[in-house]
Amino acid sequence: MKNPKVLIWDLETGGVNAFKADLGFILNFGYKWLGEKEVTVLKVSDYKGWFEKTRNLPVNDKPLLEAALKIMFQADMLVAHYGDRFDRRFFQGRCAIQGLMSPPPTIQRDTWRIARGAFAFSSNRLGNLAKTFQLAEKKHEKTANQWPGWWFRAMAGDKTAVEEMALYCAQDVRTTEKLYLKIRVYDNMQHPRLHPNRANCKLCGGSVHYEGFRTTTERKYKRYRCVNCGRWGHESKAEPRD
Repeated sequence: MKNPKVLIWDLETGGVNAFKADLGFILNFGYKWLGEKEVTVLKVSDYKGWFEKTRNLPVNDKPLLEAALKIMFQADMLVAHYGDRFDRRFFQGRCAIQGLMSPPPTIQRDTWRIARGAFAFSSNRLGNLAKTFQLAEKKHEKTANQWPGWWFRAMAGDKTAVEEMALYCAQDVRTTEKLYLKIRVYDNMQHPRLHPNRANCKLCGGSVHYEGFRTTTERKYKRYRCVNCGRWGHESKAEPRD
């Protein structure tokens, strides 16, 4: 079995309302594969005819969407920050509007949701979490001159604005990966087995150490902890109750 491909991704959007897929468009699709060094950002301005009015919007993101879909189809799992509430829904909305096939229903882990469910922090925004955990990769904060200036310049056909946003997007992808690796052990949602060896951690593939049992009213299961990432788990086969 091939090693699982976990896609870390992020969008930069623009438009009359850059938070709504029917009023905005995608300017950048940033991504990297978990554990690899390279970050790639697809820029809408890289595609011919990008600055053409389409469906009452000044930017045509269809070619970018087509390229991004090819990346999505390769992933065994997705990771994004606030991705369940924004990135995934916006991406799907733009695909539907542009008449493209729907993205695959790949399982996604949202670092915003993990942090919100596990911790009582003052803010679960990516920038605050990066500072709180003192991550090596910090989120780039937008200045007043950059935001919403980038939007307006991109809507006027300024390729430089799109390229500047791409740098910001790439850094968000790096920060999201570091954050995910830091807090993934606190993800209590049912996690897909990413590694085939059932004797190893299904999250990272590391060795496990058995410690006690997870008990229910009727059954008990051998409990284990990964010695690599620290994630807790338990066997699926129940043990006899005393």
